[in-house]
Amino acid sequence: MKLRIGNLIIKFNDKPFLGPIESTFESGHLNLIVGRSGCGKSTLLKLIAGFHSDYTGALALDDDYFNSEGNVALAFQNPESLFFNSSVFEEISYSLKVTDKKDNIEELTKSWMLKWGIAPEVYSNKYPFKLSGGEKRRVALAACTILQPKIILLDEPLAGLDRVGQNDLSQIITSLSKEHIIIVVTHEPELLLDQTTNVLFLNNQQTQEYDYNSFLCNCINNPDFYPLPEWYTSFLKPYAYYNNLPLVNAKSVAEFITRISNESA
Repeated sequence: MKLRIGNLIIKFNDKPFLGPIESTFESGHLNLIVGRSGCGKSTLLKLIAGFHSDYTGALALDDDYFNSEGNVALAFQNPESLFFNSSVFEEISYSLKVTDKKDNIEELTKSWMLKWGIAPEVYSNKYPFKLSGGEKRRVALAACTILQPKIILLDEPLAGLDRVGQNDLSQIITSLSKEHIIIVVTHEPELLLDQTTNVLFLNNQQTQEYDYNSFLCNCINNPDFYPLPEWYTSFLKPYAYYNNLPLVNAKSVAEFITRISNESA
């Protein structure tokens, strides 16, 4: 699946705010939107979700006219703050019950819980507010996306979680990208980047699309471009123009430098 954005200019009060944007978001890998605070990342998500209509340009889903209704789920930052049901199962299944998808609710809910790493036999009857931070976030995201749309928009889904929670949730989000177009706004792209990731970079009312390697190359060569962890850019500075740069973790960097050193010996 592909969501194509062509010559998109986002406006406020009919005045240009961001753009033009040319981008293609696909299923099969993660799509990240990054940029400094206030550059328009969340506004772009809202536009795709149908909540912002002041724009010019075109959006197409698989080359057909794009209609957000029924095709998009948007999870804002800290979605667990919106809990209002007495059990995890009731929280996640709520959207199915208030729409016309009333058949097989139990089966659909349990299946979607498993997708988000929530074992039904363990969590179904638990009170959502009694869960850990990472568990709350998974339940909230499952509840936001239970209708299983083609496009899932996530605004800072890893924010506020500990490292274990971030790692667990990033793996789940990545696995879901195989069947859905997943678009993630994040201030910490290093937590979600892999060799297949597409990055849309927003900066000073301009946009640029990067693949994994070119984005990392720009970050390493120019700290003002976008801040990655300093230890990573310091270690990789001599190798900035190599292809297949390592993931932003110590093990990948160590293996990369060892391999390059052995090849040079």
